[in-house]
Amino acid sequence: MIKSKVLIIDDDKGFVESTSEFLTKNGYDVVAVDHTTNELNHVEREAPDLVILDVVLATRAEGAELVRCMCNDAVLRDTPIILTATPEYMPLAEKSSHTCIKAVMEKTANFQQILQTVRTYISRTGEKHRAIVEEVTKLVKLWEGKSGSLIMILHELQNHYGYVPRDVAFVLSEILDVPMAQIYEVITFYNFFKLTPPGKNIISVCLGTACYLKGAPQLIEEFKKELGVSENESTKDGLFYLQVVRCLGCCGLSPVAMINGKVYGKVTRAEVKTILDTYRKG
Repeated sequence: MIKSKVLIIDDDKGFVESTSEFLTKNGYDVVAVDHTTNELNHVEREAPDLVILDVVLATRAEGAELVRCMCNDAVLRDTPIILTATPEYMPLAEKSSHTCIKAVMEKTANFQQILQTVRTYISRTGEKHRAIVEEVTKLVKLWEGKSGSLIMILHELQNHYGYVPRDVAFVLSEILDVPMAQIYEVITFYNFFKLTPPGKNIISVCLGTACYLKGAPQLIEEFKKELGVSENESTKDGLFYLQVVRCLGCCGLSPVAMINGKVYGKVTRAEVKTILDTYRKG
């Protein structure tokens, strides 16, 4: 059975050790780091179900900055945070208004209060987690024992979610007993796979031989300029995702772009803004 994971970020070793021990005894998978670690990278790598975070850490600004980064991160912003503080720093903690902060607690709170708060907010994400486990388990069984099963399962997951969410990749890692690093080697090797949610409108610009000779590189640059993104990125408003593909099978219409399956042939740089505006208005 996959346990719910709690990540504790705190430089108070006594608090970390005692809280970790208590939560572990109550059935949670607990990981702890202190302020000497690159916390945001650690949160992303661990993909916890909940974070217990000290508001101060090494400095007054460090905890608050980590909260801001997490709440603005597309992958982490749905991860609930319990913000902790010693009594003198409670006013600072209570001023935090980010929506991903679900509770603020004094470090003098007893373990039962901490446990109840953890249970409350992990239970709210538990249904989602169970659905992920069920979905991934089903796909693993479909491809069990077949050559190239990992790639095919990742294809299925991306078709289902639109990309490969980090928490889904972690569940896959645990079910297959395959290191997360190996899964990410596959995901990052193939341009097809996405690690972040793509924009609503997926733009594919062909860079096959015919399109390349007819000006596709310049067309790609125009899309980048107009959207303010690079290849394999989504616009900040989530409206567009730009990707480059090797062939769309429409060589006679080169250069070609495709948006949500609709083909635009013999596209010029001057037409890019007009094409995009039809989707902006829609």
